[in-house]
Amino acid sequence: MKIKTIFWISITCIFIQLLPLLATFFSPDFKLMLVSDALGSEPSSNSITMFDQFAFVLSFIGLGFISIIFGAFSFNDLESLRKVSFLFFIFSIFWTLPDLLNFILGEPAAPIPIIILGLIQVGLFYYGSKKGIV
Repeated sequence: MKIKTIFWISITCIFIQLLPLLATFFSPDFKLMLVSDALGSEPSSNSITMFDQFAFVLSFIGLGFISIIFGAFSFNDLESLRKVSFLFFIFSIFWTLPDLLNFILGEPAAPIPIIILGLIQVGLFYYGSKKGIV
């Protein structure tokens, strides 16, 4: 598989993963639903503020990661693309690991489709670093 195709698929996965967080900025009801899943049916105003900051920061980290992947499209040689794909693999592990561990431990975590998209991303970046083509 072409590494740049892997990058496009990963950009799409990241964007889909960010959609619930981005939706909380525009839908108070959706935000309350996400917050109540983790913090109970009547979260405090401090909990809502903390969630807002969490969503804000994580959204920008995700958009920053997408921007970095777009920057990697400027590389054209196989060796550089494989090295960058490996670095994205490492970052993706740390991006996905908290939700995966929380899910395994039975703690509040992202929905299963979001976790699966993260694991797909991890696998694709690893594949690109080992067997990807230009």
